[in-house]
Amino acid sequence: MSILTLEDLTDSELNHLLDLAARFGREGIPAVRGGRFVCGLFFNPSLRTRTSLEVASVSLGAHCTTHDVGAGVWKLETRDGAVMDGDKAEHVRDAVEKFLSGVYDCIGVRAFADLSLPYGTNLHDTVLRAVATASHVPVINLESALFHPMQALADLLVLKNHCEGEPSDHTVALTWAYHPRALPMAVANSALLAFTRAGYRVNLVHPEGFDLDAEVMRVAREHAGDRLAVHHDMNDGLRGAQVIYAKSWGARSEYAAPVARDHLKGWIVDKRRQELGNPGAFMHCLPVRRNVVVTDDVIDGPHSWVAEQARSRVLAQAAVLHEVLEP
Repeated sequence: MSILTLEDLTDSELNHLLDLAARFGREGIPAVRGGRFVCGLFFNPSLRTRTSLEVASVSLGAHCTTHDVGAGVWKLETRDGAVMDGDKAEHVRDAVEKFLSGVYDCIGVRAFADLSLPYGTNLHDTVLRAVATASHVPVINLESALFHPMQALADLLVLKNHCEGEPSDHTVALTWAYHPRALPMAVANSALLAFTRAGYRVNLVHPEGFDLDAEVMRVAREHAGDRLAVHHDMNDGLRGAQVIYAKSWGARSEYAAPVARDHLKGWIVDKRRQELGNPGAFMHCLPVRRNVVVTDDVIDGPHSWVAEQARSRVLAQAAVLHEVLEP
């Protein structure tokens, strides 16, 4: 079973993974997947994702090897029919189809959006899809141009731990925050789909022109109906929210054409804005630019859940690998 997005999972499969991750949090991760091998292909830097993959694998009794594409291993060409006379020394078909998927039981792929290309180019998730097509074993998305399902799974686990009663009784404000440069939409896309699917009320908060992907919005509205509201005023969007989830992302117009964004520096989660929430518990996937995205007193304050979020990445990853590596 490959997991390229949480939408690949049925509701029962998603709930099972959350229950399994919660059980691992209470009882520890059992070493029941000995003799299995996990590969991490990292086209981009990572701290929590790489650590979670490696620690979760070892905790399950499996062995994990991670490769930095273009550093520890050859640069990979992903286009079929490419004339390989440039800087890419190996084709994904030779690396993955003919070798890696023959010696590993699972492959995790981390490949960000290329913001030097027009937005529409990234909609094909070219690198992730090329590896998944070439692989004979399950592929897990460790963040792609469009989605970050492992982060979303950990985020749902944290919300489940704290939000008692029905999810519809709780409002999560998923808010854009300033960053000095444009970032991919993957985390925000997956968070929106996960939170609306789980039944939470969601305020999607961002400046004009920073709309998320149209297809993601369509699916989120199918999940949520009137539980999803879009706000272009940060104060309005955060008011009354039990949870404030901050994340910056680039406008579609910023892909391949960086634009000035200094006028948006006021989009920061500070103590005054947190107090608009009820209680405005703070979440962020990390890494975060302190005192740019969020002030120190919020991220280090009593209503910050970021440490639990980060540690939950291991539990969520272990739950996924437990199922994917099942004999």
